[in-house]
Amino acid sequence: MAQLTPERTQRILSDPAFKELASARAKLRWSLSIITLVLFFGFIALISTARDALGANIANSAVPLGLFLALAMIVLVVMLTGFYVQCSNSRFDRLAQLVTREFGQ
Repeated sequence: MAQLTPERTQRILSDPAFKELASARAKLRWSLSIITLVLFFGFIALISTARDALGANIANSAVPLGLFLALAMIVLVVMLTGFYVQCSNSRFDRLAQLVTREFGQ
C-alpha cells in the first residue's frame, strides 16, 4: 500500500476521473436529499393546513387520504434510495475503480 503524502493527495484530488466521481456523487446526493426534504416538509405543511381533507376517505374505501399519501411518500423515498444505489453500482463504481487502478489502494 502506497504512502499517502501531500503530493500524492494533490495528484488524486486533481485527477479528472476523481473530480468527475466526486462531483457526480455530490450532485446526485444533494438532488435526492432536496427532493426528500421537500416531500417530508411538504407533507408536514399539508397536515397543518388541510387536516380535514387528509382525514377524508379515498373513494369507496376505508383508507384516509392522509394515510395513502404517507405510504406513497415512504415508497417514493425507497425508490429514490434504489435509484441512488443503481447509479452507484453502475456509474460511480466504474469511476471509483478507474481512480483506484490509477492510484492504487
